[in-house]
Amino acid sequence: FVARRRMRVATVTAGDGDGDLRSASGQGQLLVRGRRCPVLGRVTMDQMLIDVTRLNEVEAGDEVVLLGRQGEDSISATEVAGWMGTIPWEVFTSITYRVPRIYRGGQAA
Repeated sequence: FVARRRMRVATVTAGDGDGDLRSASGQGQLLVRGRRCPVLGRVTMDQMLIDVTRLNEVEAGDEVVLLGRQGEDSISATEVAGWMGTIPWEVFTSITYRVPRIYRGGQAA
């Protein structure tokens, strides 16, 4: 990735090793502090870069949402499937064992 303007960039420690995130390269978006932040360049095995220039504040350790709701905005499996060129079901089945599961109302099997 080569920046064409002055910008603030954050590194997210999630990548293709966590699911088929490579297809989000250059077109996907993540939520940080309830705002959409575009994915920059190529997603690698363990990380990706996002543009956080529009955020007034951002700190190491801030929650980043790849799929789901944060604040007033959300990113759906249907939207992610559009970036991947597939169906929403494949979004869920491509998530690897490295991603922790949180079950509401019950325990993991």
